[in-house]
Amino acid sequence: MSKEKNAVFRLLTSVKLTLLLFLLLAAASVVGTLLPRGESLAELKVHFGPAIGSMLDLLGLNDVFHCPWFTGLLLLLCANLVACTLDRLPKTIRLLNKPETHFDSRKLLKFAQSFTLPTTLPLEKARGEVEELVGKSFGPLTPVEANGAWCAFKETGRWSRLMVHVVHLSVLVILAGALVGSSLGFKGNMNLGEGETSRTVMLADGEKALELPFYVRCDKFNVSFYKSGAPREYKSRLEVIEGGKKVLSRSVLVNHPLNYRGITFYQANYGTFLKQATIELTNPASKKKISMGLPFEQPVTIPGDDHLLFVADYRDNFMGVGAAIELAYGKVGQKKDFPARWILVNQPAFHGNVIGDYHVRVTKTEKGQFTGLEVKKDPGVLMVWGGFILLTLAIGLTFYSSHKKLWVCIEVDEKREKTVVTLAGRASRNPQVFEEQFRELRTTLEKRLKSLPVSQEGVANSENEGL
Repeated sequence: MSKEKNAVFRLLTSVKLTLLLFLLLAAASVVGTLLPRGESLAELKVHFGPAIGSMLDLLGLNDVFHCPWFTGLLLLLCANLVACTLDRLPKTIRLLNKPETHFDSRKLLKFAQSFTLPTTLPLEKARGEVEELVGKSFGPLTPVEANGAWCAFKETGRWSRLMVHVVHLSVLVILAGALVGSSLGFKGNMNLGEGETSRTVMLADGEKALELPFYVRCDKFNVSFYKSGAPREYKSRLEVIEGGKKVLSRSVLVNHPLNYRGITFYQANYGTFLKQATIELTNPASKKKISMGLPFEQPVTIPGDDHLLFVADYRDNFMGVGAAIELAYGKVGQKKDFPARWILVNQPAFHGNVIGDYHVRVTKTEKGQFTGLEVKKDPGVLMVWGGFILLTLAIGLTFYSSHKKLWVCIEVDEKREKTVVTLAGRASRNPQVFEEQFRELRTTLEKRLKSLPVSQEGVANSENEGL
């Protein structure tokens, strides 16, 4: 591997880079959560001023989670975690597969938790006592081949060394789910009046529309209010129509969405819309009056005229002066650039209620209610949930499990004509608890070995001296 590749790999495996990326992503997520999403440059300038609004738009902070630089940070974090895993996992596997070989009792005494106990018991007798007592405290020992000594060890939580790599894997799964949801999913809104059917979703940026592979119909919409006038509950009865057939019917309430083919419909809001407006046109010159019914957004030709009218918009409270309709006026056959004027519904004598050659008076409005649905598709949500569950388990096992190892060596000291028992141990987590267990084991062993009768050994020694 070249020096350049080594330098890049070292950078990718740096823990400092990991912390920096986490901090940047956290800061970006906070900004993306607090700032209103999907606002246009004009709206940003109104809310934050021209300079700050332009900067926010340039940096994409009005839609952080879909910005190229945010996706770049996620990909860089993925590369960092993969590089760290590739760098450390082989070492961990080698440690897990490394067999335990003969160990020197003198090296064991270098551990912080270690002790030796001399005894006059024969090696086999001391071995039996140590195996019994250690087995009660830590579990059965595994012998290791040794010359002239008996050595064994006990290991628990060996697998805990892998937990850091499981944490890396879970974070990668979460990031992959987020990237899948961001690239293949969408979020938008759909407004449906009672009895209306549609499959068009206006995306969150407000500039693009998406056609669903099926239709959604609002059969009924209900809203109930508290005595104070605040809405208590609003719900929609929705039907899903696919291939000309009704395939699903369900009531949708706040926090009780409808899900079909991975697309979720949430009850977000509600409002009123104009079904039809009845107007009276008066020509000031001829004093001729014409009464017309205008269905919402449907052009109607003015009788005896080569012009047409249609209602382009409706507001319940236009600029604080009450209900108003926006009338568009143009020649028959004209396809665009219709001039439009706002006509006040409750102020028929208003001098501004004029369009073309006519004074306009709204005599009747027929309104209906619409349900506002938030439509969302996130194909990566299961990956994100799976990653969070795996991350929670891995972190829990990392902090609440411990890799513990205990070494025992029993050998004969011919100079002192004694058997020497050496124990050592260590724990990766909760060392205070392990130290207490180790101390109790030492106390128990000392008492046990001292309490055993030595008369047999004394007799044996006397017989040897007599011989």
